[in-house]
Amino acid sequence: MTHDSKFRLEVPAFMRQLMSDFQLRDFHAGGVFGNIGHECAGFTILHELGQPDGQGGYGWAQWTGPRRVQFMGWCTEHKLEWTSDRANFGFLEHELKTSQSNAISALLKTSTLEAAVQAFERNFERAGVPNYPSRIKWALIAMDAFNKEQPHIS
Repeated sequence: MTHDSKFRLEVPAFMRQLMSDFQLRDFHAGGVFGNIGHECAGFTILHELGQPDGQGGYGWAQWTGPRRVQFMGWCTEHKLEWTSDRANFGFLEHELKTSQSNAISALLKTSTLEAAVQAFERNFERAGVPNYPSRIKWALIAMDAFNKEQPHIS
């Protein structure tokens, strides 16, 4: 198994759902999951390395501060374990429909995968150190997994 096996296996379904729920194109969803893949090492690191319990980033998006508190509260309210894919995807969608809806607006203005990665980072993640090469690498992995699962019709 490669370091990105879990991500490759699971990301196509999440991309399809995001595309359906927000009328995104594949590269928009790829841009979202390029960021998510970078933040949690492809769904494998769900608590920020080097941080004690209750501090640092949690979940797929490494939610911190007030957003971490909201994530944990949302999980409790919905009776979901914070480490579950259902909790992480559910809260991601919740934020994109509410407090972080500007990230969807920014995505819809892009026309390339790289631009989608950058727009989502600037409007949703707002990382201290963006590290775009890693985010783009994960976006390319997401797109590759998605395209291998989706038959192309010419």
